[in-house]
Amino acid sequence: MTVKHSNLMLVLLFLLLSANFALALEVDYPVLATGAKITPTSDLTQYLKYVFDFGMGVGFVAVLVTLAWAGILYLLSPAIPSALEKARDRISGAISGLLILVLFYLIITTINPYLRFFKLGELESVELSVRDRAPVGVTFYESPECSGEFEIRTTSIPDLGEKLRNNVYSVGMKHDRENRIYYVSVLYDIANFWGTCQYIDPNTPCSNVKPFASSASIHQYDFNPSGEGVDIYRNPFMGEQGGYLHITNSQIKRAGILILELKNLRFTGESSDYENWHRCTVPTLRPCPLTEECSWKDIPGIYRDCVKYNEKGECTKDICPSLDKKNISSIEITGDYVVLLVYFAPGDPAYGPWSYCQEYASSEDINKDGPENIKWDAVRSRGQDLNWMVIIPIKR
Repeated sequence: MTVKHSNLMLVLLFLLLSANFALALEVDYPVLATGAKITPTSDLTQYLKYVFDFGMGVGFVAVLVTLAWAGILYLLSPAIPSALEKARDRISGAISGLLILVLFYLIITTINPYLRFFKLGELESVELSVRDRAPVGVTFYESPECSGEFEIRTTSIPDLGEKLRNNVYSVGMKHDRENRIYYVSVLYDIANFWGTCQYIDPNTPCSNVKPFASSASIHQYDFNPSGEGVDIYRNPFMGEQGGYLHITNSQIKRAGILILELKNLRFTGESSDYENWHRCTVPTLRPCPLTEECSWKDIPGIYRDCVKYNEKGECTKDICPSLDKKNISSIEITGDYVVLLVYFAPGDPAYGPWSYCQEYASSEDINKDGPENIKWDAVRSRGQDLNWMVIIPIKR
């Protein structure tokens, strides 16, 4: 077989197996090593994610098998002279196929980084397949696969108590479709909704989790949120002088659940409605890079980030400061939303738990309008460099 034919076979094998898999959705499939999983209620993006990971895995296995067979032919070459040429062809084809797979992976994950990162996804308003016996709400089980003793809740639990603390092995979700009541939930390893965290997929009837939780936030999802949006400030106490970024209610509503990578956001010192946000967040799952231009009169030079220096060490080009690391000082929530500040470490599993989350408005925030100075909160005392923000519209 020639190098060209070998490459073509690897690519066809990847595509054919992926296509056949996608047509057999009624079959139960295991969770892949990458964390990808599907259920009868999974949406199209979850199927595509699973097919992508499955196809890549099959492609790499095919490369290994080809190399192994080439090795056998090479060992037989002293007795069979023609085997040496065949071994060389297969080795060349396998290496070319490997390069194609790697290039394909890099292209796809560059276009859509969430194929290698966690995905929350917009809550679906379709009927979910759940156990008939399960009551409406969020159910916490003391055993995997939503079996054994359980407790059902419909509101947040600041402290799971001695019975459930570090003893939740699975979480069930059942929604009231007729009355459009849908739930979202996040588990935390510390009381009052902060620390190591895991977002529970609301479109999965049962999710197995590691037994780490000490508290759990539970909210009713709002498909039609009201309010003015969320403002993030560079200075504490809602100070506009150091720059701020306004996220509108329409942006949150269009996205469903807004997922933002903080390094791509900047304190522009103005309120701007970026109409294209809904094209680069959920459900297409791309973080949203925003403009680097500043309103210079509103942001003094001491707050800007320098990106170019001259020979004397003087700054010749500066931009607005980004929102990542420790730059966020205040968050003003004007409306019915939950804001999660997230630190997603390089080694964190795609589906959680994640290294750190802190939920706002906090339980101490009586008016539910956000923190005036984050440095007083646990997110600063633990020295976390935040890199993601999640905004979820909820019903109060």
